[in-house]
Amino acid sequence: INVMAYAKQVNSTIIGPNTPGIITPGACKLGIMPSHIFKSGSVGLVSRSGTLTYEIAAGLSKKQLGQSTCLGLGGDPITGLNFIDALNMFEKDPQTKGVVLIGEIGGNLEELAAQHIAARNYSKPVVAFIAGRSAPPGKRMGHAGAIVMGKAGTAENKIEAFRKAGVEVAEKPGDVAEILAKRLASKR
Repeated sequence: INVMAYAKQVNSTIIGPNTPGIITPGACKLGIMPSHIFKSGSVGLVSRSGTLTYEIAAGLSKKQLGQSTCLGLGGDPITGLNFIDALNMFEKDPQTKGVVLIGEIGGNLEELAAQHIAARNYSKPVVAFIAGRSAPPGKRMGHAGAIVMGKAGTAENKIEAFRKAGVEVAEKPGDVAEILAKRLASKR
């Protein structure tokens, strides 16, 4: 049985394997996210890394940038939802005023998301962080999704794709909240 096809038949959504889950602070949590670091607000966050989700959400909360929903895609190469799905959902959500994308080396999900943002002239500010900038070339890092094939999937390629799409990319996880706060203030 095709799990994705069955999920559609029963009007369900599959996030994907290796996900820490999803949380809408103050409303609902499915998975293992530590709810005490999340704060209700207007930032949509979607990530391939569980740990970085928690670190960046905590930084957003400290900066008084609460989250509308935080979604962990998981780092496996096969996903249910992807960045584009999440971007589309956040764009339709009136509570979400800005979006954070947390990517990592391996695969091309981030490059595809950057192309989507550019092609649609995405209506909400987006800030990204890409993990794995210092990964040695040609070495598999972490899990199955962190496999770099040639230039595709490198941190540099992902960062360049986001910058071309007008998405500011943070150097460090701790920079995300500051960058997003400035982007949101300039939208007012």
